Amino acid sequence: MAIHHPTLPAVVADRLRQLIVDGTLRPGTWLNERDLCDMLKVSRTPLREAYRILASDGLLSIQPKRGAMVIELSHEDIENIFDVLSVLEGLAIRQAAQRASDAELAHIAQLHRRMLDGYESRNIGAYFEASMGTHIAISRAAHNPALVASYDRLNLQVQALRYKSNLDPDEWASGVSDHEGFVQALLVRDGERAEKLIREHLRGKKAYHLRQ
Repeated sequence: MAIHHPTLPAVVADRLRQLIVDGTLRPGTWLNERDLCDMLKVSRTPLREAYRILASDGLLSIQPKRGAMVIELSHEDIENIFDVLSVLEGLAIRQAAQRASDAELAHIAQLHRRMLDGYESRNIGAYFEASMGTHIAISRAAHNPALVASYDRLNLQVQALRYKSNLDPDEWASGVSDHEGFVQALLVRDGERAEKLIREHLRGKKAYHLRQ
């Protein structure tokens, strides 16, 4: 089997995506090519190709003669995206309860334990990686390619918001409690309860961000 290595633009895009998610590159920020080339140790060509990747993900807006800007979601955008994510993740966890293999459920349980470890140690980076890994693993365990294609694009657009919510101690604790509920329901294959709880979780996230 051939081993596929990521291209330099893909690597640069991944790094920029991380900087957007963790708030280093804030919504509404115009990106400075020279500074980013120096930071990432790359030339302008792969950087600009990375911009195009992130523009297709809905994270950057590229404007002729001005450059690239981190997209800032409006309240209407936030409401619409979280409403759709609630439906998609609800369907995903219900189908995962029916279709996931025991090995897939064990992997989700492992990610959940890593998330709890990150919370206990207050390591927000480790926590967020495991938390989002849990959501993504659930979407894959549904074995529904059409769902995954829609979910991945929308989820990328609110990664920064989902990360930011964990900077609020009360919201972070609430998210952990929510995860405990819907993951445990999934692990016993109670799809109806898991769907109800994950949709409540996403409605709560939407409400939190609309208050900001």
